[in-house]
Amino acid sequence: MSARPAGGANPRTVGSASAVVPLTRAALLAQARDTLERSGVSSPESEAERLLLHALGITRARLWSDRAAAVGDEEVARFARLLEARSRRVPLQHLLGDVEFHAAQIDVEPGVFIPRPETEHLVEVVLEELDAEVGEPPAGGTIADLGTGTGAIPIALLLSLPAGWTASAIDRSDRAIALASRNARRNGVARRLTLRNADFREPPPAGIDAPADVLVSNLPYIPTGDIPGLMPEVRDHDPREALDGGPDGLDAFRAVSEVLSSWLKPGGLLALEIGDEQADPCMKLFGPHLTGARITRDLAGMPRILTGRRGTR
Repeated sequence: MSARPAGGANPRTVGSASAVVPLTRAALLAQARDTLERSGVSSPESEAERLLLHALGITRARLWSDRAAAVGDEEVARFARLLEARSRRVPLQHLLGDVEFHAAQIDVEPGVFIPRPETEHLVEVVLEELDAEVGEPPAGGTIADLGTGTGAIPIALLLSLPAGWTASAIDRSDRAIALASRNARRNGVARRLTLRNADFREPPPAGIDAPADVLVSNLPYIPTGDIPGLMPEVRDHDPREALDGGPDGLDAFRAVSEVLSSWLKPGGLLALEIGDEQADPCMKLFGPHLTGARITRDLAGMPRILTGRRGTR
């Protein structure tokens, strides 16, 4: 196989069509940073480093211990292919193959929604709420996740909760369920997580332990008209059904509010990720069903998580 990357670019000059540069780690990093910056990538320096580490198969400590180390043509060609794809705004997560998500290491692949840091905050809020009453979570309980995607949310929760906790998760995508199953095995929680192909707009399917003690979800909440303006990594690579919340972004929330009693026990905890302009309408939808309903802000100060306990009615 030729070491020349796709498109005919010289593998000895990553990201440039002209002057050949020394094949050192430092030179490749600098060139890649400039390429990603021109492509509109928001964190070009850190992403160039992560791509180079992946291409070379080395640790960050090894990279920076000898930045002047020579890089062979095969590794340069591998890096060039990764860089070219990232310049086209293929998500970094797809190029690396997995992501760290709270306590879990999650495989990702095209066609399944990529878990992101904002949703790690959802996991943290759930754990804080479960700790709140007695300073530690109960020894056991059940979790339901609607539209699980990679399985990141229930897997991260199970890794952080006592062994008596189990989870059920559903998704309409066969690909997502297969990936979530693989991730459950990778993280050692496969025996505690039940996965089913199902629609959250309907009552729980057979085999799902519901109503649950905790109902958690990152539902689709982007208004349809806002999707064309999203970053290319999201707009062009995440599945549309994981993004599109209908004309006002609230379709999925309305659906869940109508079936809430079949998914969540009285007194059970509801935790939902919401859009940054959806606090008031979501409180109106779920407030009548909850006690202690509140909105938690994310690290950017935006309203992000709705929580509350289901009332008895």
